[in-house]
Amino acid sequence: MSDEPTREREVYLYNLTPMTGKDAQKDRRAVHFTIEINRSTRNANLLAFPAALIALGVAIVVIRLLPLIPVWTAVIPAALAYGVVLFANLARQRRGLKLTQWRAFADRKRARTGVFIQCGSVIDPLSSRPLKVVRSGTPNDSDPQWDTDLILDEVTA
Repeated sequence: MSDEPTREREVYLYNLTPMTGKDAQKDRRAVHFTIEINRSTRNANLLAFPAALIALGVAIVVIRLLPLIPVWTAVIPAALAYGVVLFANLARQRRGLKLTQWRAFADRKRARTGVFIQCGSVIDPLSSRPLKVVRSGTPNDSDPQWDTDLILDEVTA
């Protein structure tokens, strides 16, 4: 053996999932109106601003008709409208698919008995084929042991 010190080679490991996966564009920022902001926040603000202006206009008209209420209080309904629109567009559910609040509300309105809605798309549960999920490295040659010609009543019961 030689007396030279051994040099260890540095190994780099990169996780490409954040750059190429489904959330790759989530935190992407761009400059809009001289402000660096991500796209979803920009869209939410562009929706919230007109809603706040409409609420401000209606509040000013109503407050001018009522005596003894200062005009500056018209800002309160406008601020509430702005906050509600931002919340509906930016807040996400804490469980499940983590949908935005407005998407979850729209899905609840569209839901009926026997209809599955996933991320805004109506899914027919009987049009899919059941599969057995196994660990990688294990052959998945198992044949389904159940009848795939079910009636919807049997599935929902």
